Amino acid sequence: MAEAANGCDNIVGDNSAAEKITVKTRDFDEIEISEKEIITFPQGLFAFEEEKRFILLTPLGEGKSPVWLQSTENPSLCFIMFSPFEFCPDYRVTVPDEDISFLEITDHKDAAFYVIAVIPENNMDSTVNMKSPVIINTANRLGGQVIAAENYPIKFPVFAKEGE
Repeated sequence: MAEAANGCDNIVGDNSAAEKITVKTRDFDEIEISEKEIITFPQGLFAFEEEKRFILLTPLGEGKSPVWLQSTENPSLCFIMFSPFEFCPDYRVTVPDEDISFLEITDHKDAAFYVIAVIPENNMDSTVNMKSPVIINTANRLGGQVIAAENYPIKFPVFAKEGE
């Protein structure tokens, strides 16, 4: 079983001696990245199984949320993600080994956890999916989305409502 640990490490690419490619992004125009920065999702993401290659953009700086998970092939496909620990400091996820074996995680410190946000027109109504986190192996740059055994909400509010 894999378990989330507090402290979402940021994904930082090694730009040394790697071929550069240009990626068209949804929110940041075109950017040049190293091939080594690409995160491969062998099984894609839920509802986007055909999309396999993404980059993680950190416009607010390393270790800060939100982050953008941008497809390298489809400029319009981009997910805004947060560390689940921002909303639930004791966030713990239990996932059967067979559901994440493809990530090849050998040290739990290499597992970075994120939750995908849904940001409607009124951004104060934004939610994150705490039930289906994205896990990225920072050592080999493999990623996947899983369903947690725990009873976390699919629509957890990002902002507290007045009186709550």
